[in-house]
Amino acid sequence: MGQVDFFNTVAKNWDNMIEINDSKINYLLSKLEIKEDDSILDIGTGTGVLIPFLDKLAPKGIIRGVDISKGMLEVAIEKYGNRSNITFDLVDIENDEINNEYNKIILYSMYPHLENKTDTIKKLVCNNLKHNGILMIAHSNSRDFLNNLHSNADKRVKDSLLLEVNEQKQIFQNAGLNVIEAFENDEMYYVVIHKK
Repeated sequence: MGQVDFFNTVAKNWDNMIEINDSKINYLLSKLEIKEDDSILDIGTGTGVLIPFLDKLAPKGIIRGVDISKGMLEVAIEKYGNRSNITFDLVDIENDEINNEYNKIILYSMYPHLENKTDTIKKLVCNNLKHNGILMIAHSNSRDFLNNLHSNADKRVKDSLLLEVNEQKQIFQNAGLNVIEAFENDEMYYVVIHKK
């Protein structure tokens, strides 16, 4: 529960703590090839950082934001809860069942916080991604930046670290996942998985 407590504590101030870089986010989301009527699962939605970007790309679609932090979701609902195509739910994707399937699943700025990373991603692809769907792990910062940030942050998130992207790709491939792109530089980090 340590991470949940941490995110609940910082939720009200989260939007002031983070940098939202529109061009990086739009570039990352372009890798998902979102269609206007796609169903999208935004895992670790937090305060809904991606919601306006996703809503613009899929105005006729359904967007579901899920998070383990009630505090974060309260902020997201306050900001975007009045839109009919957007829902928010308190979900622990590692332990709770998600009964729906989606065209696109994104884990933006949250993947390192998973405990059972590979198993969770495989479960999402197998159970919750539609045929020909895409799952993406994305960060609009570099691995070094994020690992340094987490290592020196609150002890509840200090072990939330990213692997070198090709090492991560290999782990996913060894688990039977179809990784179509894996990239990192000093600006961003992402892995794209396609379900055949």
